Amino acid sequence: MACTECHTGAERKEAAGFPAVAKCQVCHKEYGAAIPSRRVYKLPDFVFFSHARHVKVECRSCHGDVWEQEQVTVFRAPKMKECVDCHKERHAAERCNVCHELGQ
Repeated sequence: MACTECHTGAERKEAAGFPAVAKCQVCHKEYGAAIPSRRVYKLPDFVFFSHARHVKVECRSCHGDVWEQEQVTVFRAPKMKECVDCHKERHAAERCNVCHELGQ
């Protein structure tokens, strides 16, 4: 199953979003109305990241193989070095204002 089956915003929005409980219950019937969830990745306010702009990058590049995890944890820390290394590897823009809101 593709990540975007549940995280439908990932292909066209800044945030991937989290599905409604009813969507989760299609597969996770055993949880009832209490699907255990928590935010795993959090960026500083001065960093801009758009899932839509990264749609050609496989989700597992940053999030790992979520299907193999018992509990979703940080696979690749959202640190500047990780992002710059990826941009260099993929020949993507490296200007500061691509990811940072300047003047804050």
